[in-house]
Amino acid sequence: MVKNLEVKENIPDKRSLFNIKKFKIGNLEIERPVRTVDARIVERRTGLLEEVRKDFQKIIFERSRLVTERDLKRLLLAPDKEVNRFFKFRIFMKSYPHIFPHTFNFNPLEKSKNLEVFSGYFSYLHSFSDPLLLIPNIKIEMYEEESGKRKRVTGMKDYIKFVHEAYRMLDYRNRKPIFVPLSLRFGIDEVRKIAKEYIRSEYYSVWIDFEGAAITPVKVSKIRSFIMEFEQAERLNDLVVFTTNIKREIISNIRSERTPASDVLAPLVGSNLVGVNKEPPKPFAEEIGEIKGEDLRKHKARVFDSSTYYYLKLDATNYNVEMRERLLDFEYNIFFNLKLIDQEFSVQAETFLKEGNVEEYITKKQMIKEYRDGELGKTLFRQEERISEWF
Repeated sequence: MVKNLEVKENIPDKRSLFNIKKFKIGNLEIERPVRTVDARIVERRTGLLEEVRKDFQKIIFERSRLVTERDLKRLLLAPDKEVNRFFKFRIFMKSYPHIFPHTFNFNPLEKSKNLEVFSGYFSYLHSFSDPLLLIPNIKIEMYEEESGKRKRVTGMKDYIKFVHEAYRMLDYRNRKPIFVPLSLRFGIDEVRKIAKEYIRSEYYSVWIDFEGAAITPVKVSKIRSFIMEFEQAERLNDLVVFTTNIKREIISNIRSERTPASDVLAPLVGSNLVGVNKEPPKPFAEEIGEIKGEDLRKHKARVFDSSTYYYLKLDATNYNVEMRERLLDFEYNIFFNLKLIDQEFSVQAETFLKEGNVEEYITKKQMIKEYRDGELGKTLFRQEERISEWF
């Protein structure tokens, strides 16, 4: 039997993909877009747990990771302690909802005709995840250092077959809602075909893996195409979207005092749950040799500014010296920005409920007006009544 989150109410924005869906995750009542909490920050700074409890009304811990074939084979032979380490599970997570978005960098179906050989992994995933299950995403292509070229890992047919088989394994004597993956590395036509297959299979809870990419017009177009299929099938009210592994900034320039935020835009592309940030591999590769360690540290320690939608260097903010010093701490900086973004999601939702749309509020932000002469605003908002009319 298909397991989806039960949506009690859907309030869509007629001019964008923004929406408010009301549903429950365990005992949590979700009534607006919510940011998950990166479990890494509490793993490394246990004292931050109290601040998380104080500043987040809805706590969902997330621990994402890339999984290799070697990782999986080791897991299937591992003693209990090693299994805990694989999932990065910590005791503090037990009292809260906790999820594990995994991304495979190999195609399991290339090694076997079906997933039975990896059934132990899915049993572990089911046991550790509470109260939601996420079927792993598969990277559809990988860079090979030896050849210097990108290698295709899987195609759409194998991807869909993997999802169906993984769903069957996770749904064995199961009561937990199951989220199916979507890779935005597929072309836009493939994204639409995947949407049609999910609708046919009644998979309405979807997690979108950005794999370290930013929210850009190209990504928005693919997500819009995906969601359009659900509207045309009259299943938009049932669709719940979780996006994660989003690049923090659209462009990350170490020499700029301010860089355009990406993660804050997630609700505007239909996200009901927004996960952790992830940077692409080897950031700043072209200029890394010229960057001093302290400069790089200050660059990474930027803080989100809700008035402009830029990430600012600390010297460009109004925080006092003591606070700036604290924000240089990696884990605290992540926590602080998570809190600021989640607060902004609340403002977006309140504005939407009060005004009936978010367009005027969002398009007044300095970054939205300045980035490529307003390109984002034009991409995120349309005047038509229905999403399907955009095509």
